[in-house]
Amino acid sequence: MVVKELIRVRGLHVGDRLPSYNELIQELAFSLVTVKRGIDDLVAEGVILRQHGRGTFVAKELARMPRTLAHIGLIYPSSQHFLFKESWAAKIMQGVSRASPPGADMHIFSMREGGLVDAAQLGEWAVDGALLLNVENDDYLRAFATWGTPGVVVDYCSQAAPLDYVACDNRAAAQRVVEYLAAQGHSRVVYAGPPLLWPVKRPEKSRTTLLVKESSDVRERRDESVHALRERNLLAEVWQSSHTCKLETWTFCAADELQGRIRAADGPTVVLTDNNYSAFLLLHEFARCGLRVPEDVSVCAVASDVDTVFKGRQLTSCLFDFVGMGRKAMDLLAVRCTEPALEKPCVHRIGFEFVEGQTVRNRNKEKE
Repeated sequence: MVVKELIRVRGLHVGDRLPSYNELIQELAFSLVTVKRGIDDLVAEGVILRQHGRGTFVAKELARMPRTLAHIGLIYPSSQHFLFKESWAAKIMQGVSRASPPGADMHIFSMREGGLVDAAQLGEWAVDGALLLNVENDDYLRAFATWGTPGVVVDYCSQAAPLDYVACDNRAAAQRVVEYLAAQGHSRVVYAGPPLLWPVKRPEKSRTTLLVKESSDVRERRDESVHALRERNLLAEVWQSSHTCKLETWTFCAADELQGRIRAADGPTVVLTDNNYSAFLLLHEFARCGLRVPEDVSVCAVASDVDTVFKGRQLTSCLFDFVGMGRKAMDLLAVRCTEPALEKPCVHRIGFEFVEGQTVRNRNKEKE
């Protein structure tokens, strides 16, 4: 069945040669016995033709068959516990639940708990279509795109594989925040970003690294913010951790290093970071250093998933519609189950509401 889907996804025509047994084993993550049995079945159906000494060739044109979305797979790098604990993920799941077809069931594949998910596991659970939530690894997505299962990538953006991607509109959010900071009279902004790479590891003692995630949100928010700040001559510095570490460690280091510059007469007046969680940790660390927000320095985030309040002051940020992200992903998955596979990546961006909080001080008023 998976080999048949591979023929459809790749658009192979009569006479086209199929990969060798070894190539199929590597690509589909199946055993030799499973691959050989599948090839034998397709030969018996007349779908492919085996020619000794030459290889196997497509013998019948195949169009991708529409399927009913009755069994949904959710592939998630972290544990199921975090899937419902993290606010952004829980909101996405709300949207997924609201947009799921009546009677459809869902199987959650947690990489951290069960290891890397392969085509065989999707086949074992008879998955009609899969959501890949926060799966930020291009090599894995390229492999998934060859398995023949319709899929939508949620909360990540890439050009690596011909799939649907639903992600935040980070460019628009960064421009909106920088526009606001400029209007408030700020002229020196530090962009402080968390690490770009995050390893996904198994919980056992060996702590085996399953894959390394590279966050498109972290990258896009940094790049778009820096670009917008430079356009307005507001950028003072970019501070980003160059190595993988926990957010708590990163924010401690950032606050510790930046506090001296913030206290200088010509120091930055704003620290802009990627999301509300990073900002919240920075607010705690600045308090530890004796810095007052926004009296000594303003703190702002490009994106947030909830209204964030620190010591009675609401964070200034762009509040994204993660429930809408979940609904959009499910709507796209339902369409992908009835239409031909994509030939190139298709990116869909979700919007936000700008929240003007009390963590940014108006410098214009100080000059009056």
